[in-house]
Amino acid sequence: MMLSGMLLVHKPPGVTSHDVVQLVRRKLAVRRIGHTGTLDPIAEGLLILLVGPATQFQRAFQAHEKTYEAVLRLGTQTDTADADGTPTRTAPIPALEREHVAQVLASFCGPLSQTPPAYSAVKVKGRPAYWWARRKHAVTLAPRVVHLAEMTLVAFTPETVTFRVRCSAGTYVRTLAETIAERLGTVGHLAYLVRLRIGDWSLDDARPLSWFQSASPELVASQLKPCESLQALAP
Repeated sequence: MMLSGMLLVHKPPGVTSHDVVQLVRRKLAVRRIGHTGTLDPIAEGLLILLVGPATQFQRAFQAHEKTYEAVLRLGTQTDTADADGTPTRTAPIPALEREHVAQVLASFCGPLSQTPPAYSAVKVKGRPAYWWARRKHAVTLAPRVVHLAEMTLVAFTPETVTFRVRCSAGTYVRTLAETIAERLGTVGHLAYLVRLRIGDWSLDDARPLSWFQSASPELVASQLKPCESLQALAP
């Protein structure tokens, strides 16, 4: 019987989305597997895999809203806009009040023009932008308009802002973090990121990657959600 359906995976930090796909390909002995939206290696959270004929829904699933929780570290900017990068700029952090930070976050709700970060997977001349950036070749990335449906303050310290964002597909939270820092009168970078939801699917329902590593192929296959449910819920 041909395997088909959806798997919900909790990707840990330190592995790529492609690593997860490769592991499940080997586990199920199925070549036709894809994910529905990349998570950066330093990020963790929900990764949806589509197996077999269910890969036909990949484009529809990529259009779903995403919900993230992120930690912005103030005072230092990096070349990759996250904690994996090399510091490129520092700036003093002004004295901030929680209410003001919450207001700044709320001001982002609605449409927002973003330029993808240099270290992103956006294709330029047939190669991802990060390929050019790693070779110190400057490229021009076109801005895009994304939509932020919700921005809330989760926690706040004099040096960090933890926020939750529900946003349209294609939103770069790294770029958003830098912009938040600018509006707060300093610079910053993304220190931590977890994806909590993709559309109607929650991280709470996902199995950790370690489970997929140790489970039998039969047990992994038993976790597949049927294609019919995917078709009904796709936007």
